[in-house]
Amino acid sequence: MKIPYGHVENNVLFRSAFGQEEALKLKEIAEEEIADVVSFFTKKFDKLRLKLDEIENKINTENNKGSFLSSLENIRDAIPTHAGLGDYQILLDRIKSLESLLNDYVQKNRAKNTEIKSALLLELDAILANNDQEEAFEQIKDLKLRWLKTGSPEQAVRAELEAKFKTGVDGFFEKRNAFNEDKKMLVNARLEEYRSIIEEIKSFIANNELQSSSDRVKELQKQWKEIGRIPEDDFKSINDKYWKVTQDYFNKQKKQRNADRKNKAIGAKENLKAKSEILEELKNLVANGFENDSKAFEELKTKWKNSGHVSKKSHPEVHESFMRLSREWQERQFILSLTHKKNKGFAKKQKKDQFKDLLRVVRDLLHRDESELKSFRENMDKMHINKGSFVDMLEEKLSAQQEKVTLKKNLLKECQEKIKQL
Repeated sequence: MKIPYGHVENNVLFRSAFGQEEALKLKEIAEEEIADVVSFFTKKFDKLRLKLDEIENKINTENNKGSFLSSLENIRDAIPTHAGLGDYQILLDRIKSLESLLNDYVQKNRAKNTEIKSALLLELDAILANNDQEEAFEQIKDLKLRWLKTGSPEQAVRAELEAKFKTGVDGFFEKRNAFNEDKKMLVNARLEEYRSIIEEIKSFIANNELQSSSDRVKELQKQWKEIGRIPEDDFKSINDKYWKVTQDYFNKQKKQRNADRKNKAIGAKENLKAKSEILEELKNLVANGFENDSKAFEELKTKWKNSGHVSKKSHPEVHESFMRLSREWQERQFILSLTHKKNKGFAKKQKKDQFKDLLRVVRDLLHRDESELKSFRENMDKMHINKGSFVDMLEEKLSAQQEKVTLKKNLLKECQEKIKQL
């Protein structure tokens, strides 16, 4: 029996030699089973040929042609020992032709990928120059996706391109992380300001300081509006607490005011003298506000409350001095508290090092207040309103912001002088 692409020798079926491949022993067979065995091995060859047909069809129809190169190599490497009967040389010739096609395709594709990734690096440089962190973050995400979707570039420049991209992206995220930390610190500082206002109003209620604290509460209400933005969820939660405590404060104050009208305190002259003495004590206390605790201030507030009534209309300077000094005290205490939080082990440091830490915090807060003051002035300059309560309100806000800037400048000088003296 003539066997295409094979022969029987000494009752053994062989795949015939071809090309550089020697004859391959397939199976020992009897005369009566030759036809069935030949059919079996012919089908095995056909199965391999169909697999190659399938790969060739995908190469001709799909875009990602380079991915089939390894499949061709697997079939080529299997042919020398493949147990089948058929024209393996034709398969090898087809594989060689397809490999040549794919290698040319891969080479051209990698050249194209090199151009694309070089252009993406230019985009990356532009994104890194963007100061809008959130916008840049979205652009980086899109750019990373396009980078990953782009195939391998030419081997000679692959490592260089990948290193440049990784360095740029890593640098962006390091910068973004630092930005987020600064932003988080700012949000925490503002949250602390909001909480301190709530706690101060609570203390007026707890200590029954409802009348003497009126001006301070009004000032706190202004401060509340000027602290600055925080995430919406955080603000809603703390704002609800603020409105609850202020409503409680004003309700209790109204009741107390109605009762106080029936029984006035000591005479205005003695009250004025007492308040003037308290102001002197308060001046000395505030002058060393970074080194005194809040107990002394609370004691002075209690003395102020108990010192009797002095008409604001007749002696506005007395009340203004008290409020100004109180604001300065609160500002000092806030700065001191913030410095404690920003500098671990602050309480154990030498005085000179403590004032250096305070100096840095005051400088940062001054920069923020000056920036807000500048923005506020620019916005006012754009308005064309010459009179009315709205202008008065804006002037008050401007004055309050100027006072914050002036106070922090004075505190900055004070810290610098302390550092020189220590």
